[in-house]
Amino acid sequence: MNIDRFAVKFPVQASEGFDQASLIPILHEWIRLKSLPGTLLDVADYRHVPDGPGIMLITYETNYALDEGDGQLGLYAQRKVGGEGSPAERITDLVRSTAKFGDLLEQDARLQGQLQFKGNEFLFIANDRLHAPNTEEGFESLKPTLETVTSQLYPGQTVQLSKLDNDRRERLTVKVQVAPGVSIGSLCQG
Repeated sequence: MNIDRFAVKFPVQASEGFDQASLIPILHEWIRLKSLPGTLLDVADYRHVPDGPGIMLITYETNYALDEGDGQLGLYAQRKVGGEGSPAERITDLVRSTAKFGDLLEQDARLQGQLQFKGNEFLFIANDRLHAPNTEEGFESLKPTLETVTSQLYPGQTVQLSKLDNDRRERLTVKVQVAPGVSIGSLCQG
């Protein structure tokens, strides 16, 4: 399966009273210091949108957000442009850059440990209904690519891939899960 547009979402545990506004100066600093790969452009505040993307870091290649969609806080990253390499390489690259984003936030002293990211699970969302329909057949055709990705991300571990049972009109979403104990930072390596 050859898809160019896709997203990932890592679950986030936020401490009581965490305010996403605290991310704004951090993300502006990342833009100045070029803390992430790619062309970092701007910070956008969508906290007013119910179950929306919250604070976003906009880059030429990817949008990052602390998303509250489906009532679950998560680090969401959406690839906007194709990039180089095979579909598995592009997906792996997005997962690794998203993990880097999460690791930087976890390590930032200004947040004082208010955010903890799960490295042992994430959602893969195919943002291309034409090439990745939300059907069992679509899932089966995507599965080999995701197996290649997860063998790189979680070497030697048993990985569960399960299609979310959502409305067929929604995007094809696959939950990727391994045993607990994987830090978000360990996924940055590659």
